[in-house]
Amino acid sequence: MRAPLSCYYLDEALDAEELDFVGRTLLGPWARFKTGSSELKQLRVPFVMPAPDVHGQYDFSREQRAERIAANLRHAGILADQGRRVVWVMPRDMNWDAIFQYAIRRATGQGPFVVQRWFAQEGQLMRGQVRVIDTQMLIEGL
Repeated sequence: MRAPLSCYYLDEALDAEELDFVGRTLLGPWARFKTGSSELKQLRVPFVMPAPDVHGQYDFSREQRAERIAANLRHAGILADQGRRVVWVMPRDMNWDAIFQYAIRRATGQGPFVVQRWFAQEGQLMRGQVRVIDTQMLIEGL
């Protein structure tokens, strides 16, 4: 088996139940998505974001914001995962989630497996049962 599968998170690590589900989905020979790994290593990404202006707006694009937060990923160790698939735990803020997914793709060259636990329901953000999304498969068009 390969090296541990890196699992990056911004605001909250996976709890025991979530780890069990993600492990069954991504680790070992019977995993739903074959990663070749048998171990998951959780790595916290520093939560230091660019500040918006006084009106709550950013004067730069999402892509430019992704460049600005690339250092956060480097501090968490993303450079060791160049060319490899990683796991990204979706944070509560869906806008930052999209920006980090883009930055992860740029850093590794691969779309991450995304662990989603936040869902929009009737205009409210609700935490639910986790699911794992293979974003590389989505990028490649299934």
